[in-house]
Amino acid sequence: MYNVQNSEKIVVVTGAGSGIGAEFVKYYAEQGAKVVLIDMQQEPMQVLVDKLHLLHSNYLIVKLDITDEAGVKNAFEKIGKRFEKIDILINNAGISQISIFEKIPLNIFKKVMDVNFFGTVYTTKYALNLLKKARGQIITMSSVAGFSPLYGRTAYSASKHALHGFMNSLRAEVRSEGVKVLIACPAFVKTNIEQRTFNEKGEAFGKKKGTPGDVLTPGQAVAEIVKAAEKGKNIVYVSKIAKISRLISFFFPRYFERKMTEKVMKDF
Repeated sequence: MYNVQNSEKIVVVTGAGSGIGAEFVKYYAEQGAKVVLIDMQQEPMQVLVDKLHLLHSNYLIVKLDITDEAGVKNAFEKIGKRFEKIDILINNAGISQISIFEKIPLNIFKKVMDVNFFGTVYTTKYALNLLKKARGQIITMSSVAGFSPLYGRTAYSASKHALHGFMNSLRAEVRSEGVKVLIACPAFVKTNIEQRTFNEKGEAFGKKKGTPGDVLTPGQAVAEIVKAAEKGKNIVYVSKIAKISRLISFFFPRYFERKMTEKVMKDF
């Protein structure tokens, strides 16, 4: 439903071509905001804006590898010239990894860190002045792996833990300038992340077996995240599984590690 309060908002979404990113684009476009879509693949973004029947004045497509710092800087200069501000930056782009640390080549480990952590650092760095103009908000997609251990995902978990340290510290720096920071921690969401989950050979891992609990749709995940954003929360645990995981991992860490390992060992 169109919301006149959102008609002047500028929302930037990374990883916008599919999954949760595409759902964020859909939600804010339907609310009347102008959306900037960022992804490595042009075609999925174009298909999405065509499907949503967006006017050319209401969107901007940016084909971009967020690990390219110079490219990110140029992209946000372009966004600034077009829209002059950013109300919401959604750091959604990411990849994953499934393999034992002993077996994973460090170039794959580094790739996960480059995309999930440094890619987010770059987009946030070059969006920050535009966010300050709007007294805007940063929404960063993390995971249960951002606050707990996850067997066979050392690179992925490290990248998400790093995001928490970065975003929590950044929040303290920008709060006085009116910029809010939300970290979203879903458990399992039905997306195409399997295509971007790599084994020790750098190949797509395929379908995972060790998935406890219900799997959310992207729409369900976005609905919970948007609600938390509108309330100005610092962090949101998306789904019952995420909330339970947070409690158990915090109060009973050894028990959580044992039960989590038993479950996800099915992937190996």
